[in-house]
Amino acid sequence: MNCLYDHIKENKENIMPKKIYFIDSRVGKFDYRYSLTGKLEKGLERINLTNYFSKDELVPIKMHLGNKGGHHTIRPNFVRLVAEQLKKVGAKPFVTDSSRVKPYEYLEVANEMGYNQLSLGCPVIIADGIFGRDSVTVKAGKLLKELAIPSAIYDAKSMMVLSHIKGHIDSSLAGAIKNLAMGCVCPQPRNQTWKEAGRGKMHFQMTEIMAWNKELCTYCAICADNCPVEAVTVRKDFFEVNEEKCWKCARCVKICPEKALSVPISHDNFLASLAESAKAVIDTFEPGKVLFISFILDVQPECDCMAVSDNPLIQDQGILIGDDIVAIETATMDLIEKAAPLPQSKADGIKLRKGEDILSALHQKDARIQIKAAEKLGLGESDYYLEKI
Repeated sequence: MNCLYDHIKENKENIMPKKIYFIDSRVGKFDYRYSLTGKLEKGLERINLTNYFSKDELVPIKMHLGNKGGHHTIRPNFVRLVAEQLKKVGAKPFVTDSSRVKPYEYLEVANEMGYNQLSLGCPVIIADGIFGRDSVTVKAGKLLKELAIPSAIYDAKSMMVLSHIKGHIDSSLAGAIKNLAMGCVCPQPRNQTWKEAGRGKMHFQMTEIMAWNKELCTYCAICADNCPVEAVTVRKDFFEVNEEKCWKCARCVKICPEKALSVPISHDNFLASLAESAKAVIDTFEPGKVLFISFILDVQPECDCMAVSDNPLIQDQGILIGDDIVAIETATMDLIEKAAPLPQSKADGIKLRKGEDILSALHQKDARIQIKAAEKLGLGESDYYLEKI
């Protein structure tokens, strides 16, 4: 056993630091047991999955299934290993995510990325159904009020959360918190509007429509090409958004090269709303029934929702396993903060100040705000220690 205690702080309430298992991406020998896959298998055995998952329990493996054009998602062999380990303890796993694009198309994207029953050894489904409307509305916090949780998440007794760690234009860090906050909320809930309980509430807190600057727009149509629901129409000297179709995902705002689209938003509120949403999701489970695995591999600058994958910002760090979302996100950021920016990436040439990480520096927003907000809501503790596998 190799314990790394470099993050333990004095805790006035005498709360024991949370244990996070750390699987270093470096290998020591030409031996399967020292491979990342072999060490992940060992880590899942050591954590004892029977502490979280019961025999015959249907267990969602929640993860992002990628987008056409991207390639830096979690590798299918890792996902299959997780599914196999769940089966060994008698659980019945299925891989899932909520609608990111139209559900039928999302399943086709998942298949192209290598996520299907043949490759993973378990079913792959869309959590809010093939039409993207199957959900149950639950209470959220003071910012969001209510959210629609996809039925396949809400009805589950336990959950395994696989998060590909990467950057994000709005949250700087896209990790476990964002995986739950965005990926476990229905964009178009049945019998409700997006502003009542949909995912778009997190992006559109201060307005119901985006602002379009005609003077800046070049009608390049990149917004229309990337809209997941074909709500944007662009022709020569013509721009229109179909408000009935629009999910309010703000993807068009993020990718507009001319900054002709904008949404007035408080980024502190957005990050706080991520924590609120993650809490609403976790609260649908009994305590101790959600396990997190974070893959700090291929840490690209942007979300897996994008139709491209840019060069990683840092070298692969490894894999973290734990049952405390605040602790595992804090450990993630600490590892990223210590990593050197890579040349020939968007990190190339960025000079980091002491205590600064590449995700916050690149996106000009503090990536840890969402983690602090989650801790304030009681989702976990930031004090942790690493036990190296």
